[in-house]
Amino acid sequence: MTTSRERQPFSDLVAPAPSVDQFIEAKLHRPRRRDSWVHRDRLVEALDRAVTHPVTLVAAPAGYGKTTALAQWLDRPDGPATAWVSLDPGDNDPDRLWSHVVVALERAGCVLPVSEPARVVGATSATTPRAVLPALLNALAAMPDDIVLVLDDFHFVQSPACHEQVQFLIAGLPTQAHLVIATRSDPGLRLGRLRASSDLAEIRAGDLSFTSAEATELLANDDVRLHQATVSQLMERTEGWPAGLYLATLSLAGRPDPDEFVRKFSGGNRFIGDYLTEEVLSRHPDRVREFITMTSILDRFTASLCDHVRDATDSAAIIHDLARSNLFVVPLDEEREWFRFHHLFAAVARSELELAHPDHVRTLHARAAEWFVSHGHTDEAIQHLLAADRTEEAALLVQANWLMYVDAGRGATVLGWLDSLGSPAASSSPAARVTTAWMAALVGNEAVLADQLAALADVGDYGPLPDGSRSVESAVAMIRGLFGYGGPLDTLAAARRAVEIETDSQSPQYAIAHVSLGHALYLMGDLDEAIIPLRVASRSDRAPGVVRVLSLSVESFVETARGDLVRARDCAELAMDIVDAHGLRASPHASLAFTALGQAQAAAGKVDDALETLEVGLAIRRQTTAQGVWGPMHHLLVTARVAAQAGRHAWARELLAELSTLMGRYSEGMSVMHARVAEVQRLLSDGAADESFEEPLTSRELDVLRLLQGDLVLNDIADELYLSSNTVKTHARAVYRKLGAHSRAEAVQIARRQSLI
Repeated sequence: MTTSRERQPFSDLVAPAPSVDQFIEAKLHRPRRRDSWVHRDRLVEALDRAVTHPVTLVAAPAGYGKTTALAQWLDRPDGPATAWVSLDPGDNDPDRLWSHVVVALERAGCVLPVSEPARVVGATSATTPRAVLPALLNALAAMPDDIVLVLDDFHFVQSPACHEQVQFLIAGLPTQAHLVIATRSDPGLRLGRLRASSDLAEIRAGDLSFTSAEATELLANDDVRLHQATVSQLMERTEGWPAGLYLATLSLAGRPDPDEFVRKFSGGNRFIGDYLTEEVLSRHPDRVREFITMTSILDRFTASLCDHVRDATDSAAIIHDLARSNLFVVPLDEEREWFRFHHLFAAVARSELELAHPDHVRTLHARAAEWFVSHGHTDEAIQHLLAADRTEEAALLVQANWLMYVDAGRGATVLGWLDSLGSPAASSSPAARVTTAWMAALVGNEAVLADQLAALADVGDYGPLPDGSRSVESAVAMIRGLFGYGGPLDTLAAARRAVEIETDSQSPQYAIAHVSLGHALYLMGDLDEAIIPLRVASRSDRAPGVVRVLSLSVESFVETARGDLVRARDCAELAMDIVDAHGLRASPHASLAFTALGQAQAAAGKVDDALETLEVGLAIRRQTTAQGVWGPMHHLLVTARVAAQAGRHAWARELLAELSTLMGRYSEGMSVMHARVAEVQRLLSDGAADESFEEPLTSRELDVLRLLQGDLVLNDIADELYLSSNTVKTHARAVYRKLGAHSRAEAVQIARRQSLI
């Protein structure tokens, strides 16, 4: 089991794949009918009864024929429309899970009102139930006939978020829709509540176990004849375990005394499985046995993948023979290109591989990773690299692909990769640290972000990075400049540095750096300067979709402030077009497009439309904290302004109070934002005489008012604002006069009541 062929260095393969391996066609096909299937009419009838309930749970350990029983039940001309999804560990990412479910339902005739069903889900798992599942449930309710959704191998889905979303689906199932969950163990769903309401039917191991008659039919299919007493003994030894009986059948075929063989083995299911699988393997030529053991590391395989892993050229012929002989090989697609071994059979074969060739297992995983990388299957490549204990290369592959996955709404997959890498890998790999920092910024985990940025500060001149960033310094500058957790001044400085470093106009990082600078300049009120980098970013054909949305949205803000309302509307509408084209409506990171569009609609006099748009965006934002700090501030400010224009003063004040809390985290560089808040406050004052002020506060007066909240004396406030003491005293007197206050404490109290601070 050695290789003589020169292999391509893995480092040459670590580059961004051309597309995200999000959709796997083979997952949507149930097993095809086989002539060797035992007719199990009693199970078909049990499933017919079960499906009168909204949910059917088929739960049993490996080897009980759950998948085969469901496939046989559904393989009838009069059966219901069926959407089938075979799950795997990658489906812990909600976007991948529901993308496959949506496409499976479309194949079954349940069409959702979206243009790109495979990309229907947003960027974070928290948004999925509210953003996607209502549309899915409405589509199911519109079905004229019954439809069954089968989620096979549900035990692979461990994510609490996915469990919550499936529970959401169950709660809203219409009467003509039925969910079937096949799993080795009970899922993390509220099964007790479903049982109590008679909404759950259950098929368990006892139901799936073979009867003596079924075992006799199975044996007869392979021309194995046993005495009835021996059949009873076989049933007793296997406890009707279908996999054990099938393995026994394969082992008994062709033996001169099959009854004697049955009397020789005993023990529990695991022992019988190991023993019989070894018996089956031993009866094949070394070439076939070696194929089975070497490829048992693969969750799914195709001929060229097996050739690469084995360093051979005969895999297609072996797969064909195994599939024809029904040796636990399951076709995964109609073209019979992709296959998998039965899970139990693969587990035993892996045990033999690890026992016979323990040092070779890592090499096989590394070869599998090479093949998956070269064919654009990043997720599986990373899994095999980790299994090969090549953590550093896995970290590089994660860093090379994280941006593409996040832009496709697969952020949960990236977070899963980082969890798999673990802290030791992250601490030794600057690339992994950079990716961890990006993801922490995206999900709003400021503590982790601060730790990673602090560690990266000591890395020095390291780069370029696999994702295309010129250096660690550049990546850190982009993170600080794009998300702005450090406040306006830090944001501006970081964005300027990112633009200095990222000079390749053909890279995504070039666009990220420029949109960061444009936004930072907008925060500081430098509108004419801001528009330049924003236009660079919005016109870049290499910019990720979410970056173009952000750039166009901020560009719309700038154009509104500059008075070009037509251009502002065009930018906002184009941003929304990109949101729809990329399936980003559920993403809080893209919801700034709702802010820009709502503002443009209000400027055009369509205040009711604007409020509707802004409320949708606000609802998306409030579903998750994964959005940074500035997007919510902009949205609250614009929504408060439009609410004031619409006469909804109480709501506007609530929004301003929420905004004031968010703005309170920063003390420097906020004068422009405070002035924008003052403009909204003036609208409210004009519309409510009992709470109005004769004169609005200037931006500098607002700065003084903000500092009056603390314990600083006026001289200290003067130092803080780089003003003279006399100037600060003049501003303070103006604040008291405009607010109608007679003391510092009263001024602060009135200002807080009016949401000025």
